[in-house]
Amino acid sequence: MRDSFSSTYKIGRLTLSFFHNEIVVIYLGKKGVYIKNIKRLEHDMRKRMIISLSSIAVVAAVSFFIPSGESFDQSEDDVRKNQILESSKTDYKTPVTHQNLVIKKHVVKKGESLNRIAKDYGVSLDTICGSNNLKSYEFISEGTELKIPNKDGIIYKMPSGSRIVAVARTYNVSLEKIIAENNIKNADFIAKDTVLFIPDAKPRNIFQGFLWPTASRFITCGYGWRRDPFNMGSREFHQGLDIRCDYDWVKASKYGQVTYIGWLGGYGNTVVIAHPGGWKTLYAHLSRIIVNVGQYVKQGQFIAKSGNTGRSTGAHLHFEVLREGAHKNPYSYLAKKR
Repeated sequence: MRDSFSSTYKIGRLTLSFFHNEIVVIYLGKKGVYIKNIKRLEHDMRKRMIISLSSIAVVAAVSFFIPSGESFDQSEDDVRKNQILESSKTDYKTPVTHQNLVIKKHVVKKGESLNRIAKDYGVSLDTICGSNNLKSYEFISEGTELKIPNKDGIIYKMPSGSRIVAVARTYNVSLEKIIAENNIKNADFIAKDTVLFIPDAKPRNIFQGFLWPTASRFITCGYGWRRDPFNMGSREFHQGLDIRCDYDWVKASKYGQVTYIGWLGGYGNTVVIAHPGGWKTLYAHLSRIIVNVGQYVKQGQFIAKSGNTGRSTGAHLHFEVLREGAHKNPYSYLAKKR
C-alpha cells in the first residue's frame, strides 16, 4: 500500500504527522529543528496506544522520542531563511517619533524611474505619488518637478472651506500630531492653499488581521506537508502559501518595517517585513522590489512584483507568516472578504 498522508497534530513547537507506515515527529527547538521517524507496526502496543489517544495526548506521548542532538536535514535555503527570520536584525523597531521636515525639489532626468528616485531619497513611492498627485507608480515624464519630503507622509494643500479636523480624519492621523508637525497656532482657521505636511511615521492598518498580498487568491500550494515539486520521491514541509499571480503587484499584508531585502537562494528575490507584536511576513520569488530596508510601509502598500526568481516552477508569490519565530498557516490569518 502506498505511503499516503493521514493527518497532522500540532501543539506549540511540536508537530506530529501520520502516514500509512510511519509517524513523523518534528520539534522546533530554540537551537534547531529536530525530527524523528517512527515506523508504525501493527502489533506494537506502544504505537497502538499513541494512535488511540487524542491529538494533545499523542503529541505529549511521543515527545520523548526526540533526541536532543539530532537535527533535521533542512535545505541550505531553508536554514538561511529561518536564520534571517529568527534574527533580531529583522525584528520590528519603533520608528523615530520626530524628525524635522525638509522638502526638496527634484527634476526628473531622462531614464529616471519613480522607484529609483524613491530609493535615492529613502522614502516610499506612496509619499512621492501622494505629495505630487501622481496617478501612476510606473511612469514619470522627463522634466517633471517633484516635491519630496525627507520622511514618509503627504504634502497637502488646504482647499477652500476645508477644516483641519476633516483632514486628520481623512488620513487617520491625530489632530494633535498634525498641529505639532506644522506648528499651527490657530487650528480653527487654516487659510486656503496653506501647505501642510501630514505625518505618517506610524501608518495605521486598514483593518485587523492580514491583507491578501495579491489580487489573486488562487492557492497553488498550501501550508503543510507536500511532495517536493523538484523531487517527487521525497516529502518536504511547505512553510507558506504559493499564490498564483503573473508578475502582479504585491502588497504589504500588514503595517510594518522592511527588515530584509535580497536574493535568498531558491526563494529568489525576497522581502521580509516585521510587524508590531512579534509578527513577520515573507514575500519570495519576486521579480521587482520597490521598497528599502528600514522603510515603514502601510498595510496594502505596494512593495514588489511577483515573479519566477529562484527555485520556482512558474510565476507566483511564496508568502509566509511567523509569530515569535514560529511559522503559522497564513490562510488562517488572511481576511477572507478582502
